Amino acid sequence: MEESEITIIKKLQKKLLKIPKSQKKIQKSDLYERINIFITIKNQDSYQRINVFINFLFEFYRVVSCSLLLLFIPQKCNNNICSFHDKFHWTNIFYGIALCFNFITLCIFCFLYFIEIKRENVLIKYLDVNDLLPYSSINIKQLLETLALDKKAKIIQAHEYYKKYANIMIYIYIINALLSGLIVSKYSIPGQTMSTFITYILFILIKFNNVYSTANSEEYIYYSAYLTSNIQFNDIDKKYKLINNENLV
Repeated sequence: MEESEITIIKKLQKKLLKIPKSQKKIQKSDLYERINIFITIKNQDSYQRINVFINFLFEFYRVVSCSLLLLFIPQKCNNNICSFHDKFHWTNIFYGIALCFNFITLCIFCFLYFIEIKRENVLIKYLDVNDLLPYSSINIKQLLETLALDKKAKIIQAHEYYKKYANIMIYIYIINALLSGLIVSKYSIPGQTMSTFITYILFILIKFNNVYSTANSEEYIYYSAYLTSNIQFNDIDKKYKLINNENLV
């Protein structure tokens, strides 16, 4: 639990001691409820972060194989299937450029994941999902006005940075796919090479479809990049609502 949350809970507990006996039953139950909310929300945030981490692990292998196309797609070397050793020992400059671009693409993808997870963490920390509230951008904009300016700025900046970088990543991968496609077509094994190439492209298209729809959403509409069914954050995290109400930070 973060230090600021511990401080808030301690302040709430001190309030319990100062409540007059005549009002203690009503106000005491209210303050206990507030303390329980802090603990519950912290557990919910942790659960969401665990889900993000598990989904990331599943996706990362797919990204590695879909980026290093020349290494993971079966190719023909003379009359045999190329080994990893064969694929690293290129014989022409074009193959070398394409292989290097495979690794460049993977590195850029890793940085995209870093930005994506950072954005997800910011959204989980400051926002929440509330089915009782509308999902409109107008409503979310109004809710963000209740947050401290620095917290609001973190949400907007994390999303905008992710949006710019995600769009760049899509163009880079298109170049990578074209270069790799030209190479593997020359060393194609019938029934294996092109079918594997198409499968990897389809895998990455699913990822890019999710990335594009998440990054290029309407203003103030923040979708999760990892949690089930692309949930949309449409409320302020309850602990920050309590913080604002209590004027403790």
